[in-house]
Amino acid sequence: MKRAAIAMLVALSSQGAPAQTIHNDVFWKDTSGTPIYSQGGGMLKVGRRYYWYGAKYEEAVAYARQPAVHAANPHFSAVTVYSSENLVDWRFEGNAITVGAAGQRFARDAWMGRLGVVYNARTRKYVLVSQYAGKETGPGIVFATSDTPAGPFVFARHQAVVDGVATRTPGDQTVFVDDDGNPYLIFSGSGDRRSLYVAPLDGPDYLHVGPATRVYDVPGGGREGNAMFKHGGLYYFCSSELHGWNASRSYYMTARAITGPYGPERSLQGTEADFSHVSQNGFFIPVQGTEATTILYAGDRWSDFAGNGIGYNVWVPLSFEGDVPHFRSLSAIDLDTRRGRWTVGAANNYVLNPSFEADRVPQTGVAGWVTSWTNLKGAAPIVNTLGGRTGRWALTLAPTAAAMGSAVQTITLPNGRYALRAWVKSTGGQAVARLFATGYGGATIARDLMQADRWTEITLPSIEVTNQHLQIGAYVESTDRQALVVDDFQLVGTDP
Repeated sequence: MKRAAIAMLVALSSQGAPAQTIHNDVFWKDTSGTPIYSQGGGMLKVGRRYYWYGAKYEEAVAYARQPAVHAANPHFSAVTVYSSENLVDWRFEGNAITVGAAGQRFARDAWMGRLGVVYNARTRKYVLVSQYAGKETGPGIVFATSDTPAGPFVFARHQAVVDGVATRTPGDQTVFVDDDGNPYLIFSGSGDRRSLYVAPLDGPDYLHVGPATRVYDVPGGGREGNAMFKHGGLYYFCSSELHGWNASRSYYMTARAITGPYGPERSLQGTEADFSHVSQNGFFIPVQGTEATTILYAGDRWSDFAGNGIGYNVWVPLSFEGDVPHFRSLSAIDLDTRRGRWTVGAANNYVLNPSFEADRVPQTGVAGWVTSWTNLKGAAPIVNTLGGRTGRWALTLAPTAAAMGSAVQTITLPNGRYALRAWVKSTGGQAVARLFATGYGGATIARDLMQADRWTEITLPSIEVTNQHLQIGAYVESTDRQALVVDDFQLVGTDP
């Protein structure tokens, strides 16, 4: 990591922390204690209050109750509306759209998602725009309107074709409202995801997507999770890789005008180590305060369909070095919406990909970690395997022959005292099996791991970091198929 980025992380961690904390990697709840169900959505600010719209799927309710079980296909239930003044405490306002409600014409077996809401000052209507594919309509874009931001919204029309789009209809989309109040749809094609587009919401009522401008052709498999934000006078068109429900790296390109020309596509730095904190590009929230503006990345974790861990929503801040954005993969963020500033939360887990859910398939190496083997005959073994403690995956060090193996992560973090925790299972019988912490400015701390037939929590307390670095990991020396399984690493500060 560059020195400037290290200095920024240290400074932000040492400032006074606001009271409101965003916690990732959990199932969020509203102010009444009920789980929040909002996926593939968008945000609208009305006065000082933020309104958050998203899709509720039947499978999300089931997965929150029993995270070991995930589904293959979604069943649409509702579009939910939540409101907040601090982006942390969310009040449930009701359903904007409910399957089976009178006059709404939305079906359970239809796909509905990737939605947003804009306000039309001429008609004084709030307009909801979403992907929708039902048996009666086919694929396309659906529009619904309401007199209030909380809804309910009433079906207005369905648009099956967008002019200028080679595949007729959008793929993944979001709604973006420019500084002048004009709304746009940001999307890729529905069939060929390689073409990226910008199109205005046309007409006096915003109930039509106008002719699209193709702004980029991806030289590869295509893009999903298309969304936009504006910062420093630049438009940032952002997308994820084409991995369906799974987590992904994120990409961006910039332009001075919303329809381009755009510069070359670049990787959003910080998303590669844990695939955007095990999420997919959703939308962006500009938090404009009295002192600064923070851009929040709002990612979808499709755990109900991918089974990749706990929680559905991942919100993290972006920081900037000039025009270059950096994704801050954090599990706890203190956010002050009045000032527009953020700091690293005291409960932040500094380990990237701590539950090994980022990789979508079995690997001989895992995202965010360096794995190595010596004296191993034949191919290196798979190290992320099914059967995790919380999600689907865990780290497994089980060589097929006599070998030494390790999985190591080097972490940049502020100086201070930390505790390292991990959950382990082991067949036992290894010559050496250890959890360790080193390279932090003091002597190596290690814990020998013995046989454990069930998940057992192991802790290395009082790690005093003095050089802004720490290396953690697991190490084994074993013979044929003696397995050490590790999951749910946690490295949290313990200073008062």
